[in-house]
Amino acid sequence: MNDSIEYIGTTRILRTETQGPALDGNGLRDLVGDALGHQAEWIAVPVQRLSPDFFELRSGMAGQWLQMLVNYRLHFAVLGDVSGYRAQSESLDAWITECNRGRDGCFVADWGALLARLSAPACAG
Repeated sequence: MNDSIEYIGTTRILRTETQGPALDGNGLRDLVGDALGHQAEWIAVPVQRLSPDFFELRSGMAGQWLQMLVNYRLHFAVLGDVSGYRAQSESLDAWITECNRGRDGCFVADWGALLARLSAPACAG
């Protein structure tokens, strides 16, 4: 992968490239391994890199990945517009809302929005 390590303050983030194949369950697990290998605290993934199954809660992909992240004390950020997915599923909309209220992960418009979120003292996770 051509991912990079970025910093927001002292927070180390594995930033996934925008271009590339869709990340399925195996690809997401590989990202966890890469993040751990680079001692990253967060993983930032562009929405276009996520497999459509990620946004189908019945598939279990998002839940399994989030559980793995929590187990390894990692956080995630999905960068990009998820409004189309949210409009198709009330359950997904509620899940994204809850993620954005918590500290384990977030869905933000872009890198700048993640920068603002992580720069806020109470949200630095």
